[in-house]
Amino acid sequence: MYNVFTVFRKEMYRVFSDKRLVLMIFLLPGISIFAMYWLIGTLIQNQTEAVQSHTIIVYQENMPGTIQTSLERLSELDEPINMEFHEVGDLDETALKEKVREGDIDIVLRFEEDFDIKIDDYETAGAPELSIMYNYGRQNSSFAYTHISSVLNQYQASKLMERLEDPAHHEIFVTSYAEGIVDERQLTGQGFAMLLPFLIVIFLFAGAMSIGPDSIAGEKERNTIATLLITPIKRSEIALGKISSLALLSFISALSSFVGLAFSLPKLMQMDGNGVEYNIYEPIHFVLILFTLMATVLIIVGLIAVISAYAKTIKEASMLIMPFYLVTMIIGLLSSFGTEPSDQLLVHFIPIYGSVNFLSSIFVFQYAYLNFVAVMISSLVYTGVFIYVLTRLFSSEKVMFQK
Repeated sequence: MYNVFTVFRKEMYRVFSDKRLVLMIFLLPGISIFAMYWLIGTLIQNQTEAVQSHTIIVYQENMPGTIQTSLERLSELDEPINMEFHEVGDLDETALKEKVREGDIDIVLRFEEDFDIKIDDYETAGAPELSIMYNYGRQNSSFAYTHISSVLNQYQASKLMERLEDPAHHEIFVTSYAEGIVDERQLTGQGFAMLLPFLIVIFLFAGAMSIGPDSIAGEKERNTIATLLITPIKRSEIALGKISSLALLSFISALSSFVGLAFSLPKLMQMDGNGVEYNIYEPIHFVLILFTLMATVLIIVGLIAVISAYAKTIKEASMLIMPFYLVTMIIGLLSSFGTEPSDQLLVHFIPIYGSVNFLSSIFVFQYAYLNFVAVMISSLVYTGVFIYVLTRLFSSEKVMFQK
């Protein structure tokens, strides 16, 4: 029993005497779980608040004053809904559809002339018509329709109460909806954009993490790194060779997962046989995705290579990499819970996040080639920095032969 206690005490001392082990084993799991779920909650809240705080752009024609007054009163709620009203004017049907499709207009309400008069004079005039134009593929437009239709339903109910003695005229007004507003291809792409960028970046990191530590930290642990360092090869060439080989292997690993996911996703999203087209991407989109993956994997591999060179063992390297893996997962979540991909150029210079954002923009057909160039250039710059740092670590005898 004493020997068991001796072994137990030895192992406990080994763990608690190492500050990094204490951090990784006892503190990091709780902190990371709290941070991840807190971030998810914050992103959902921010997404909701962003939609609610948006000023709804309403274009109207012949809107009765009573209905407009009711809509304006929405701004007096505890959670105010602000609206900005404009006249349709000279804009034709095509121009209105294009503006609604692009998000410049949230909703268009076109009332029949003398709408309220015809409602009151229902016995001779009949039910007037209301035409609604909105884009249910955009959150702001759907939000506008939800609240405006609620006001219209209340208006309809109040008028219906006045006709209880005349049930034959129960139809207050006829509502028609404009067609061709929603880009079905973009709407389908939003489903891919919510899921694929997150999974892709996880596949990339997982593939690199599975082979990176063994390639450098493993050689240090097995004492085979010395043989490599005494060869007549420049340390920079060793660093470049390590990163390029790890990048290729990691990319193949991630590509395999991505191909499997791409073939299974239509079934996963239950798009087979329901009339929805999911083969919506052209060869140029796959080329952009492929190069974006290559650029992203260079950054991930460079980071893992530097950490592995600094660590003493494979186990230590894996523990040091884990926080960065969690950060990468959080970055992937940003694409799932965000509103729309950012089109700002500076965003695409941010490592990993810029790539994830650009992937999302590809899936929803909102990408810009200048942003693609920003992702590629920034990835090469960051990779160059990692190669330089890795070369310096290889040049340090203290780091390479630490015990």
